[in-house]
Amino acid sequence: MTYLITGGAGFIGSNFVKHMLSAYPNSSLVVFDALTYAGNLGTLQNELKEEQVTFVKGDICSKKDTEQVFKDHKIDFVVNFAAESHVDRSIENPQLLDILK
Repeated sequence: MTYLITGGAGFIGSNFVKHMLSAYPNSSLVVFDALTYAGNLGTLQNELKEEQVTFVKGDICSKKDTEQVFKDHKIDFVVNFAAESHVDRSIENPQLLDILK
């Protein structure tokens, strides 16, 4: 089984990657992250060395990035941790939601 983990380089996403490797060592993990202020590949330094983990830099707000990751990998499950975690950023820039329309 292949899991697409969006926001996988963030705090919660990276801990989920660690959990999945421990609990389901035969699964494949595609870590998909835009590496903004909240993403840090350093938290996955050891995990990214594992054969079943692939990192893809991309943004879920980008149709092109999202379609490409599904083209390149046979995804069975999507686990979404990609989010704007600072509410003040959403208030300051609500037009980001217009991208999704």
